[in-house]
Amino acid sequence: MRKSIITLLISLALLVLHACSGAEEPDNLEPVLTILPAESITRTEALIGVHIENRGPGRLSQIRFHYGEAGNIDRVSDPIAPEGEDITLALKDLKPGKEYSYFAEGSTATATLRSETMSFSTEPNDRPKVSGAEPLSTGPIGIIIGFDITDDGGEALTEAGCIVETAGTGVTTRLYLPDDRLSEGAQRLVVNGLTPETDYIFTPFAANTAGETLGEPLNFTSGNSIVLLEPGVLESLLGSKVSLKELTITGELNGDDFHFLRLLLGAPLATGEDGVESDVTDLDLTDARIVEGGKSYDGSRFTETDIISTDLFSACTALLRIQLPSTATRMARNAFADCTALETLTVPASVAEVLPSGGCTALKAIEVSKANPNYCSISGVLFNSSATEILWFPLGKKGAYKLPSSITAIGESAFAGTSITSLTIPSSVTVISRGAFAGSSLEEISLPDNITNISEGMFQGCASLTTIYLGSGTEYVGNYVFDGTSITNLYVAAPFPPVAAEDAFVSGDTSIASRCTLHVPKGSKSIYRTHRMWGQFTQIVEF
Repeated sequence: MRKSIITLLISLALLVLHACSGAEEPDNLEPVLTILPAESITRTEALIGVHIENRGPGRLSQIRFHYGEAGNIDRVSDPIAPEGEDITLALKDLKPGKEYSYFAEGSTATATLRSETMSFSTEPNDRPKVSGAEPLSTGPIGIIIGFDITDDGGEALTEAGCIVETAGTGVTTRLYLPDDRLSEGAQRLVVNGLTPETDYIFTPFAANTAGETLGEPLNFTSGNSIVLLEPGVLESLLGSKVSLKELTITGELNGDDFHFLRLLLGAPLATGEDGVESDVTDLDLTDARIVEGGKSYDGSRFTETDIISTDLFSACTALLRIQLPSTATRMARNAFADCTALETLTVPASVAEVLPSGGCTALKAIEVSKANPNYCSISGVLFNSSATEILWFPLGKKGAYKLPSSITAIGESAFAGTSITSLTIPSSVTVISRGAFAGSSLEEISLPDNITNISEGMFQGCASLTTIYLGSGTEYVGNYVFDGTSITNLYVAAPFPPVAAEDAFVSGDTSIASRCTLHVPKGSKSIYRTHRMWGQFTQIVEF
């Protein structure tokens, strides 16, 4: 019987084994969600994710992430449609130095699935990060320092600025940014009151409650020149007191810079404008460039690129000497008007047009770069390149002057306001332009026979002029030629009366005809006497 029982058990076991060998795995298993470790963790951000393993026909319709500070998972993301096996979510606006927990939850048509919970910690706040210092513009007594606060460390900055150290002395000063500029980004700080030819160390700094960070220091030696890496900053470099006599400026200058330069050089202040204490008399702008932009330099005019424009230096009564930008192309009329101390002026090689400035009573020499193809200087007097036309005679030259024999023309206002008392004009001259001698100190002058046109206002305002000789080729006398003169003798060598404009003989409210003796060629008196205009002279004599 015992044997029968054993046989029966064996048979049952074989039956069970046979049944199990034919069973199949179920095909309706749900997907599995495996939470992934957080990545790209910063103080305020992290990237979380979940891996989806599909094990049957059931598919997730959406995924949501639940997250929050550890122990308080109170935030839920918007639903995400699963695409692919890995789903990620970028978390933002997290708190620095905190632990966060998260899990993923998804839904199929028949079930809601959830992953395990995982945790990560955000980076804690840190000290700020600061770049090294760099010079934005430099000068003998000032510098503009630039640096970047690249990271505030995760919290508000408490202070930032630059440590200024006089090299070798250990003496330091901290200069601070104003509160409204305590933020990440590019910073600039103006440092004034430097001593020329001195070594300095500039170290940027920034601080928050986590501590202070120093940037890479800048070693700098203050020189005797100003280097502008951007226009419009000259005033911030020099401040309101400049004890230097000579200034050398490199870089671009706009209307803001020239407005300040004018104040340094003694130009009058506008109403309500603060003055500047300045010893500056000499200016070297050889390596500077005039550019448009900024405010009006004199209240009504604005800078133009590469132009020495009208009144750019007018009334700069402290200016003694100046070297103009090598890029300048034009010197406008009266660019230096009433610069009463200016002694020398050099025309750069690039200048193609020069017009005179009045009122430069101390100007003794106008020089020209040897590389200039348009002009030349002879004994400090400005001529065109071939020396056939005189363009500008310095007001500081006095006494008698003899024009070179190569001259054929005298330019407009060329001798206006000059201090010469007599002038020798060669017979080669055929043209004398408008106002050529106006306001000069001439006492007597003789024009050559080749001059046909006595242009308007040619001698106007020559208060000392008493005797004038007009050549035999004279054909026309313009308006106000003798206005403001002291003429007592007018010699006209033309055998027939030249055409005279209606106001040719007007001087103030009267006419010179009543006080001036008219001298005409022998045998011409009767012709002049019967002429409508020339017959106004009460005294006409022949010579």
